[in-house]
Amino acid sequence: MTELRASMNILVIKQTSLGDVVHATAALRAIRRAHPDAHITVLTSTSARDVFRHNPDVDLLLAFDRYRVKSHWWRQPSWTLAHFRETFRAVRKRHYDLAFDLQGSWKTVIFLWAARARVRFVKGRWWFARKFRQPQLHALAEMAGVLALAGIEAGSQQMTLCISTAEEAAVTARLEALGAADRRLVVFCPLTRWPTKNWPIDRFVGLAAKLPADCFVIFVGVEADRAAIAGASAKLPPARGGSLAGELSLLEFFALIHQADAVVTGDSLALHVAQALRRPLVALFGPTDEGRVGPRGEDSVVVRAQVDCRRCYRRRHCPRNCIDRVSVDQVAGALARVLHPA
Repeated sequence: MTELRASMNILVIKQTSLGDVVHATAALRAIRRAHPDAHITVLTSTSARDVFRHNPDVDLLLAFDRYRVKSHWWRQPSWTLAHFRETFRAVRKRHYDLAFDLQGSWKTVIFLWAARARVRFVKGRWWFARKFRQPQLHALAEMAGVLALAGIEAGSQQMTLCISTAEEAAVTARLEALGAADRRLVVFCPLTRWPTKNWPIDRFVGLAAKLPADCFVIFVGVEADRAAIAGASAKLPPARGGSLAGELSLLEFFALIHQADAVVTGDSLALHVAQALRRPLVALFGPTDEGRVGPRGEDSVVVRAQVDCRRCYRRRHCPRNCIDRVSVDQVAGALARVLHPA
């Protein structure tokens, strides 16, 4: 264990994906517990900035627009180089006692390498930092392994999301307008970025029909999925549910999950947000491994088809299409277990 001053500067780097960034809030909590007087700087992506916006464990938040860089570097090389220089300058403004890269891709370790840090730690096998890499572990446990290199105990590994009263009020008003007031709220997040993770959306409609009469269903999703999700939610009577897909900011999405009595989702951001906010959860798994990224709370149920699934991690097409073999009755039974009586 490294001997360090009681007050120090610490850098934490975690840029993607949103669910993984939510995981990183557990590491931040552990760092803050270990060094309560430290100044903690977080470098994340612009799309993930709101995950940390209200987080009391963050003293300074820096953002790198990695998705614009990825899609526009060849169209806007001057802007790309300027953005890299600006981010390097911001990272190097302080001298750090500890610097952690909890992602370990080349797009993040360049900032870890550039940081003026006394000791560097990385998730991965980069030569210039103290390293930890055991991808067979749960993502939270692997991050805890990186922290352990610095003598920091991970503790409960509970993720932290902070939501303002303004966001809570905005979501409450939207729910009231849809007729969800005084009803048990069940949030469905049917679509993910991987087609192989998606349970057929029509089965979510069938699942909604099996819910008790006092439940109200809200479908959610990103702007690109608005039309598909609106088409599915339109099959429900207005008194039974509606859609907010493409209508919520990231923080409003967090507030909606916070108000939910239960969440049903594939392996997506909604899963990790529900875990962080300790909401009852049914998680549907196909090509990914719930042992590495799945929920770990007592109020969570993982549903997987009763087949010999290989956890193939194929994004676009899986010849076995395991998640398609999950039945509505399987999910309805799991939801009944977590959806507590009114």
